[in-house]
Amino acid sequence: MKVLVTGLFEMAALHAIRRFGQLGYEVHVAEGHRLAFSGFSKYVKKRIRVPNMRYHPEEYTEAIVALLETGEYDYYFPSYEEIIPISKHRDRVVAATQSVVPTTDVLMTLHDKRRLEAMAHEIGIDSPKTYYPESSEHAREIMAEVELPVVIKMRKTSGAAGFRKIYKREGFEKAYFEVVRINKLAENDLPIIQQLVEGPTTCTLHLCNQGQVLGEVMYQGIRTMPRSGGTTVFRESIEDPACVEAAAKIVKHLNFSGLCGFDFILDEVTGRPFLVDGNCRITPAVTMAYHGGVDLVEAWLGVANGGESPVMAPAKIGVRTKMQFADFVWLLESYFGSFKDWRGERKLRKQWWHEKNFHYDIHDRKDPMPNVMIWFYIVTNCWKLIFTDFDSAQLFIFHNQYVGD
Repeated sequence: MKVLVTGLFEMAALHAIRRFGQLGYEVHVAEGHRLAFSGFSKYVKKRIRVPNMRYHPEEYTEAIVALLETGEYDYYFPSYEEIIPISKHRDRVVAATQSVVPTTDVLMTLHDKRRLEAMAHEIGIDSPKTYYPESSEHAREIMAEVELPVVIKMRKTSGAAGFRKIYKREGFEKAYFEVVRINKLAENDLPIIQQLVEGPTTCTLHLCNQGQVLGEVMYQGIRTMPRSGGTTVFRESIEDPACVEAAAKIVKHLNFSGLCGFDFILDEVTGRPFLVDGNCRITPAVTMAYHGGVDLVEAWLGVANGGESPVMAPAKIGVRTKMQFADFVWLLESYFGSFKDWRGERKLRKQWWHEKNFHYDIHDRKDPMPNVMIWFYIVTNCWKLIFTDFDSAQLFIFHNQYVGD
């Protein structure tokens, strides 16, 4: 049996490819970039070049749907936000192959932060006070009056692209419009301004079927890049009943089927979870779930087949996974940080070098080429990070102008 996997710059795609291969499926992959690292796994039988979704979303989507309509594939597994434009052709996809593709409206309710907040309020889940500038002048008015600290976020993005924490009024406007300029945002898509909730972040990943959570993992970040708060590069699975309850409430409200996840910040004083982000797709936490005894990829096949799927046992607590290339950049940044805090950074580095008992998101001695290719991709793109104001968070997971409204 054959499966087509897309979204090859997402580390979860690599895990899915490896699991499908280990389960005996013939894996084909499709991507618009020659250096998409997941496509170089030994489990990939065929790599297919399609238009680049970043620049040609409509052509990309049509090419993927056309591949599925050849009738060659038994399953289609989208690994990143290509699921959003693909969902606009949902009827064609599910007629051609077995897959799990929610409606565009459901996906955008999770993906668009304004719609996510509105839904949270509707069903009684806490979320931080958020402001939505209607114009650049309106943004300036908000910045002059809003109570600090706040965070700047783009409405529709992933991987902390455009994320900034603001503690002082000085430099606020400059930081805000820097995000607008770097990401080429239009007046009708300006970044939001959100009250900062202080406390630990709990992130989740769930496999769902018709509003029921079948399997899940929850984790807290040990390290992030950027350090001020962003993508989690070293993480550990935890138990968090309050977030379990809140996530289940959202899944039930949306009658969601497929893979999704949420980010909650736990208030330092009350411990209440505040919903700050939603992912309408799989995330790298799938690797943590697998090592914690919850195989979400194999279970996804059951959902795609349309049958009843059993609820899975809770994931093991204390499982650690690492995004090694990003965590290595964190280490390099620590050496530069020594100029400001020698003792503190030395302590952090010592901890880094002595860490044991964790799993890698990408590196695997039995399947080494994806790790080789991701470093090759980074090296060949270093010029963007050094000589331009390119947002490093968009090197792999980029702001999705391809999504639209």
